[in-house]
Amino acid sequence: MAEARQHLAQCSDCRQQVEQFQQTHAMLRALPDVDPPRRIVFAPPERPAWLGIFDWRAALPVSAAVVLIIAMFVVFSPNPAPLILSVPAPVAPAVQVQNVDYDRIISEVRRSERVWFAGELEKRDKEIQRLQGSLDYYEHLQHAVWKETLENAGSIQLLAQRSEQRD
Repeated sequence: MAEARQHLAQCSDCRQQVEQFQQTHAMLRALPDVDPPRRIVFAPPERPAWLGIFDWRAALPVSAAVVLIIAMFVVFSPNPAPLILSVPAPVAPAVQVQNVDYDRIISEVRRSERVWFAGELEKRDKEIQRLQGSLDYYEHLQHAVWKETLENAGSIQLLAQRSEQRD
């Protein structure tokens, strides 16, 4: 991470890409979860019922024999006619394009950022209050220790005077 941060500090292109990614990530996190419309079904296409009763493994040798006979007919025919196979084109599913309201997304992201920022400020205020309470406690403790130190210093001076008077 230290190497990556150092590289980002020096490389403006990478820094810009990271900032763009972070903005995109923040915008996506701000969007509400939306269920897909009911008309969209994510399921494989259903197989016709008659396919379920037909055993393809049994039909494979027969199919191979038919293809071989047709190939022999085409190859050994005196006037071979062109063989035209028709394959149906795949049908693309209908896709509905929905308009994206970018202004709404941006306003929601900004509102989300304001809410997040207000929450962060509230956390900081609580931390400041906690630290202020700790500071008050330690100031009181320091005052008590200082007072005790002065009392002890006075007692030591008094003992020293009495000791001198005895000598």
